[in-house]
Amino acid sequence: MSSNYMLFRCVFSIINICFFALGFAVVVYSWLLHIKSTDYGSLITRPWFTAPVILIISAKFSMLLGILGCFGAWCEKRALLFVYIITMVLVFIGLLFGVVFVIAMNERIAESAHSRLLVNIGQHPDKDNDFYKKMDSIQQRLHCCGIDSYRDWSQGDVWSDQSQVPTSCCIEEKVDCGKLTNFNETNGLIYTDGCFNMIQKEINRNLMIVGILAFVLVFVEGFCIVVALGLLCYLRQRDSYI
Repeated sequence: MSSNYMLFRCVFSIINICFFALGFAVVVYSWLLHIKSTDYGSLITRPWFTAPVILIISAKFSMLLGILGCFGAWCEKRALLFVYIITMVLVFIGLLFGVVFVIAMNERIAESAHSRLLVNIGQHPDKDNDFYKKMDSIQQRLHCCGIDSYRDWSQGDVWSDQSQVPTSCCIEEKVDCGKLTNFNETNGLIYTDGCFNMIQKEINRNLMIVGILAFVLVFVEGFCIVVALGLLCYLRQRDSYI
């Protein structure tokens, strides 16, 4: 066996082991981002079509491919290396276009979600409604109230004749803390900033992190493809002389 092939094989195996570890780290971190956004995710867009989910799927495929690549290189299986390269190219393209598409569509999704949220809060569902529960969770976690401001709750059909916001809007939650004598005077008892801008800031921050992770994965995938092509070309050339 050529010393050059041995060197290539060792380098390729080390890269794929690192790639597997990187893929695992990306899966864990992306899943944490996805879990963190579950309270508002379904209100903004489809929960299973987000940048973290796309990254999780791509990273899982990459982890499996790392194992396949190592096995193909050490066992000198041309077929496995060929499958590795083709699949890696598909994952490379899918990850690149998937994340770019989600990031590019972010503004359009945000506009659509904003309008939908204003309609939902205008209908003002009761406390057992899923929308109300999610808004409670968002308001408690992000320390905000309403969509654009706390005044959005005054558009509700149920409390339209009352000056009241949900208890989750209160800075210090206690019984009837959301009842206001005058809707224009909060007396520092409730959060007045809307939740939508805060959600968007969190989404944009997550997208930036996902974009960096995706770039790292794409870079390493590209390097793996080049090295795998080198190994495959060597094996084909070697076998042609046998």
